[in-house]
Amino acid sequence: MDDLNHRLVKLELLYMEQDDVVQVLNRVVHQQQIQIGQLEKQLQHVAQQIKKTEDEKSAEEVEPLPPHY
Repeated sequence: MDDLNHRLVKLELLYMEQDDVVQVLNRVVHQQQIQIGQLEKQLQHVAQQIKKTEDEKSAEEVEPLPPHY
């Protein structure tokens, strides 16, 4: 019976450790998801800036040079 109790206690301890690990990993994944969302927003902003710059540059190229050049 002592052996059964010992095994049960050992299993309970292992379960609690695993539960702690799962909770820590869950927090890490949640934080990473927040970071990914922020990075996606930054990437969209940079992409918009690049597109705006390219559009401005192409608009400048479309205008012909004045005849005196």
